Amino acid sequence: MKAFRVLRGAVVTVAVAGVLAVSGCATADTAAVVNGHRITEQEVQEATAQITKAYPDSSLNTANALSSLVMAGFINQIADESGKGLSDSAAKAAITEIEDPSPATLELVKSSLASQQLTTVEQGHVVELARKAQVTMNPRYGTFDAKAVRFDVSQPNWIKAEPAPAEPAPTTPAG
Repeated sequence: MKAFRVLRGAVVTVAVAGVLAVSGCATADTAAVVNGHRITEQEVQEATAQITKAYPDSSLNTANALSSLVMAGFINQIADESGKGLSDSAAKAAITEIEDPSPATLELVKSSLASQQLTTVEQGHVVELARKAQVTMNPRYGTFDAKAVRFDVSQPNWIKAEPAPAEPAPTTPAG
């Protein structure tokens, strides 16, 4: 019986590793892989925590922080190429509310500030980079539609929509 439990545990471990490998996320700590660059769960969570602590009204959550981090690489690349990119020190100066921002937080800030400076043509270049990119998302965060350059947030299969309440049957006055 004990051998069966050990074997079952090994099978589960292999299955989980297989799912992660097929999804392109080689470890459980991977939130996404963009053109071979790994974005970790820790980076996403740390950036989300730092920004929401400093800016409670930001409505940032891990799912949109990840989609922003995916796009940040493209935005910052085009901003750098057009001379509109920001340095880490400029990003730190813009967020004095965050004492020791993580690299992921700095990437989000740089892309947020730079995107406001990009022309329509430069924004089009960002979209083209995203369309051509190899983006693999951890299914926990949803999917990336490269053709539409859109992130679709996943809804776990255990969350079911509430059925609409049934209309009460019309009542007739007793008489």
